[in-house]
Amino acid sequence: MLYHKEHLKTLDEQSIGEAYILLSKIGSKFFSYADKWAIFEPVYATVPDHWHRVASDLDDSAQDYQQILKTPRMIVDNKKGTIARANPGEETPLPSSNTQ
Repeated sequence: MLYHKEHLKTLDEQSIGEAYILLSKIGSKFFSYADKWAIFEPVYATVPDHWHRVASDLDDSAQDYQQILKTPRMIVDNKKGTIARANPGEETPLPSSNTQ
């Protein structure tokens, strides 16, 4: 979770960019065990008018895996060092993140 000094309904592009960079750095360390992990768009966020992003591994045995497939996301590949965009309905099911 990232915290801003005050409650804002919109953020400037620099703040959003910095948040994504910070999420990427933290996620790469926290999910270093996984081949791939993702930063999700706030499609299912329960608090309206908040900039909200969630990072998670892409474990196909997770309880919310079907929701993962329905959520637009940026997928970070730890092995290749690449970032790709995934949109619902455009991809085949994700491979388990725990495969070595």
